[in-house]
Amino acid sequence: MRTPGSQGRGSVRRSPGIVPSVLRAIRILEAVGNAARPPTLGELARTLGIPKSTLHDLCATLLQERLLERTAGGGFRIGVRVLDLYRAYDTATHLGTEFHRVCEDLVPRHEETIVLSVLDGREVVYVACRNGTQPIAVNYRIGLRLPAHTTATGKAILSTLQEEEVCALFSGEPLARPTRHSIGQVEALLEELRKTRARGYSVDDEETVEGMCCVGAPLCAPGEIRAGIAFSMVKARTRRDRLHELGRKIQHLATVLSERLGGAIPARQLRG
Repeated sequence: MRTPGSQGRGSVRRSPGIVPSVLRAIRILEAVGNAARPPTLGELARTLGIPKSTLHDLCATLLQERLLERTAGGGFRIGVRVLDLYRAYDTATHLGTEFHRVCEDLVPRHEETIVLSVLDGREVVYVACRNGTQPIAVNYRIGLRLPAHTTATGKAILSTLQEEEVCALFSGEPLARPTRHSIGQVEALLEELRKTRARGYSVDDEETVEGMCCVGAPLCAPGEIRAGIAFSMVKARTRRDRLHELGRKIQHLATVLSERLGGAIPARQLRG
């Protein structure tokens, strides 16, 4: 899935203390990671606006460091060393490890999928997933990016911010609308976040994927990390009372996981 705004970001502005070649390398990894299929050198050059000669040297370095791999067809894909970096991230934050422990302790073999994501700008990045026992579900691959304002985890995280912070975050570009149910205006998003705080959990009602709904709650994670967890399910088999039941359960899971991470959700953030 392509990250919104990732196209045409190869040219970088020179700011004090910023190394342009490092930024270009990051843009390359983003473009490869979000491509529908492994892009070739020429395709990357056109997408990112980086001269082929410069791009060749950057990709050669990323290949050497195993951050990129070459496919049999000559394209690029993310390299195995990225997993090492993710494991280092998980070790530092304990997010994924504790997430799986809480799922195993409190909801073993639950029928619905449970996901964990972190806020990154206007998007959430999925960092862990525990698949449910139902045969039909959304596939949440690690590293998947989705709009924060449409997802249950994203809305849960955003509900912990001040409204001024939300307005600043979503100023400028229009809100992405993956489906016809997605929120398209900042004021409507603020109202939805007020409802989330009053309800005690967030709801994604076919706003990210048609036919799917989710309920989520925020975590109190270590450091400056803003994270949330959610149940994801097929809407056709979910009654309103079942959705509310799962909303309360995801609140409980978030509270337990936050405590294990060393924090607790302040009462002023979510009431329910």
